Amino acid sequence: MRYRLLDYFYTALHQAHLDGTPVLQPLWFQYPKDANTYGIDLQFFFGDSVLVSPVTQENVTSVSVYFPDDVFYDFKSYAVTNGTGAAVDLSNVDYTQIPVHIRGGVVLPLRVSSAYTTKQLRKKDFELVVAPDRSGKASGSLYIDDGVSITQAKTYTAQYTYSGKQLKVSTKGSFDVGGLKYRTVKVLGVQNAPSSMSLNGHTLASSAIAYNSTSHSVAVNVTQPLTSSFTLKWT
Repeated sequence: MRYRLLDYFYTALHQAHLDGTPVLQPLWFQYPKDANTYGIDLQFFFGDSVLVSPVTQENVTSVSVYFPDDVFYDFKSYAVTNGTGAAVDLSNVDYTQIPVHIRGGVVLPLRVSSAYTTKQLRKKDFELVVAPDRSGKASGSLYIDDGVSITQAKTYTAQYTYSGKQLKVSTKGSFDVGGLKYRTVKVLGVQNAPSSMSLNGHTLASSAIAYNSTSHSVAVNVTQPLTSSFTLKWT
């Protein structure tokens, strides 16, 4: 999980460099009007999208997790939790696992698979996980540079916006990302299988679309160069 999220972490660090936005955020930073979040110190957001709720007691396999009045998606199963501003008890948490959720309203850039080193990771393609909020909207970004230089001569940035069953990906920058691609787009919280999907105005074959009725998610094979801007629509 950590290596798949590494570019998301790096983007959050870049944002902190630009405007001071905290990389690790208390819940009240995202939900300042929710007084219930003010005293919570055992949960936090990594960046603005990933809610981390660790088990902090020894030999315990359950944890009480506070979900603000918002929608959240389990990072692994994509199961939806509609927060009501109350605590929920999560049980059967494995000793080697940490409950992690994606906040509704974000587009999360991930590597398609993990790796043992950052050098290996930079050869992995990307997937985008679209986690809509209750209004059906989401947004996100990605920043890439050489990861070494103090002053960057070339960079890559991408902006993602999702609304009305349409994802727009806009890219810019001159940093050489090689042959990397956006391989897959996953849209969460989809109650029914799409009747059709199009990429840049061209209807996709049914073989490129996979709907999961258990997780209520749809995975789409887009295979677009990382440098290309594109639009994905579905009905």
